[in-house]
Amino acid sequence: MLPLIHIHFVQVGNDSSHESGVICLQGYKVKQSYAPILEAIFNKHGDIAANCVFKTSSARTYFLEVVCEIVERIQTTDMIEIVEDIEGQLLDVEVANINVSWIRAHIEAFHKGNEARMVMKTKANLTLVKMPARRDLEMRYAKFLAARERFEKADKCMQVLHLVEKKLNDSILDTKGAKDLYVKQPLL
Repeated sequence: MLPLIHIHFVQVGNDSSHESGVICLQGYKVKQSYAPILEAIFNKHGDIAANCVFKTSSARTYFLEVVCEIVERIQTTDMIEIVEDIEGQLLDVEVANINVSWIRAHIEAFHKGNEARMVMKTKANLTLVKMPARRDLEMRYAKFLAARERFEKADKCMQVLHLVEKKLNDSILDTKGAKDLYVKQPLL
């Protein structure tokens, strides 16, 4: 069971607004703007700075505020725009041994989801490219069939012309033989 969270407002500087205030949350003096985020983190994950390599409260507070900033950015900004920067910040926080495995899991899930989105986008683009490619293939196949039909007609025409030529050659030979007979035979 988690210990009760005690929140204390601490005034910083001469500004009397709560915006410049600091809140003491489980012994960590954090900016008031980060208090709701940090409280939610503590409620869900416990004291994530308990095993921090830095023993001073101020050092731990710094890293807790970085974690709060990361969470705030994840909640308010498109992950695609910030994921590389957040991963850099996470590495710094992890080196300090702040437990941010739950953020790391969230980022890994984002990467897997992003990869799936990219695959789906690529598939959609492929479908868009396939349609005109299929029409082009069908058009070229129709042209091929028409060209093949013309080729077959031309081939048949050539076969007919070869037969006619053969007949003419045969006729010429027959005619030459008849001419030779006619010339050699006396009329009387």
